[in-house]
Amino acid sequence: MAITTQGLLRTSGSALAFTLGGMLPLLSAFVLLPYYTKLSTADFGLFALYTGLYVLMQTLINFGIDSIVGVSYIENHDQPAKLRQVMSGLAGFVTQTGLIALVLAALLAAIGPPEFLLPWNELALASVASALFFALFKTYSTVLVSQQKPLPYLGLALLNFALVLGGTWFAFQVDGYQLRAPIWGRTLGLGLSAMVVMALWLRNYGIRWDSAQSKTWLRLLYPMVLYNLLGWGLRFADRFVLQGALGPETVGLFDFAFKLAMVLEFLQVGLFNAVLPRIYHAFKERGFLLGREVLNRNLHSFTAVVVMAIPIIYAGVVGLLPEIMPRPAYQSSYEWVGPLLWTLSLRGMFNAYLAPLFYFKETSLFPKFYALSMAFYLPVLALLVAFKGAEGAVWASAAVALLQVGSVHWFTRSRYPMNYSWAKMLGLPLWGTLTYFASVSVLESVWLQSMAMLALNALAVLMLFRREIRSLR
Repeated sequence: MAITTQGLLRTSGSALAFTLGGMLPLLSAFVLLPYYTKLSTADFGLFALYTGLYVLMQTLINFGIDSIVGVSYIENHDQPAKLRQVMSGLAGFVTQTGLIALVLAALLAAIGPPEFLLPWNELALASVASALFFALFKTYSTVLVSQQKPLPYLGLALLNFALVLGGTWFAFQVDGYQLRAPIWGRTLGLGLSAMVVMALWLRNYGIRWDSAQSKTWLRLLYPMVLYNLLGWGLRFADRFVLQGALGPETVGLFDFAFKLAMVLEFLQVGLFNAVLPRIYHAFKERGFLLGREVLNRNLHSFTAVVVMAIPIIYAGVVGLLPEIMPRPAYQSSYEWVGPLLWTLSLRGMFNAYLAPLFYFKETSLFPKFYALSMAFYLPVLALLVAFKGAEGAVWASAAVALLQVGSVHWFTRSRYPMNYSWAKMLGLPLWGTLTYFASVSVLESVWLQSMAMLALNALAVLMLFRREIRSLR
């Protein structure tokens, strides 16, 4: 029993290290909000757009390489010479695509193209450089995951996290609270992190350009790049549409609200990573049809926890945060946080479809349902923004959440038929949304609104999970 317990503890500790390490890049944006919100709303909005460019360039520079790092390592880990050849080629590929992107970005900045949505200047160039630095960090981090080295992985993630925080803080101290400070601060931190990563690459594998292997990777990975680009569009299109329609101030207010709502995403990422191994184990032992029971049980509970957590997060973010971090210029953003939180509550239903797709390696379906979502989302987004402004972008976020669930259901319904409880997976989030609107229409106090939501949601959970609760006695 002692060996089994130790093994369980090691497995749990490894999962926790990988989960925390994966969340740190997202967490840095939230931790730095007290500094970011000292920018004007217009500068905050432009920073959000340059962040969108930074994420887009990560997708193009990385080119989906991190998706094959694990396979390459597993296939060659018992052949040191071959492993070194492949891994050095992977590092060379990312470095080469990044340098090409940097040169093109520098030429474009030198030409000084007409401004369209976003000024293409030295800040755009810094964003492209940041994308290269992060792509190198992300690729090497994936190597550590493949090697099942949780402590080095977490250590590198913490180092990157600390350097980004430190670089950004330093830039604010030197340059004041203006747009270029957070952009160059991020570039400084990620650049120092990339120097560490390059040293690790050189020590362990080397870095070289393998033209033959690179051509193979380009042919193999372009569908993954298409999927990632569509995912980027679903995530960032609203900011650029708002910029074109209403300007950077509105982008800043919307992005601030979205960043606050992302607190829920930290919880959901951790919960999903915690239940995913159980679901995969069930698929391995029983296959999909019999393993659905474990999938349903875990993701029903996932949704219940999220529905109960949202009123608490709402109280902390909308009730407490303005008291400890007063930002009058951003006050109007808080009214959008509640709807955005409930939009994100559909994640459990979406994850129910993703789990079998990942396990049974059906990722070729991803571009299809993302493309279908985009085809509906962009006209809906443009129409709602035209009529309702930033509030329209909030409603479009809800629409795209429903569209993603509908799209993945459409493409997987015959191959992976689901039999989850619609009342638990969809009914609970919809009930929670109704309790939110009812509470804010009747009650003025954020604290009373949160308490009312929590009580009504708890009642719904008790009714829907009464059998499960009885079985615990």
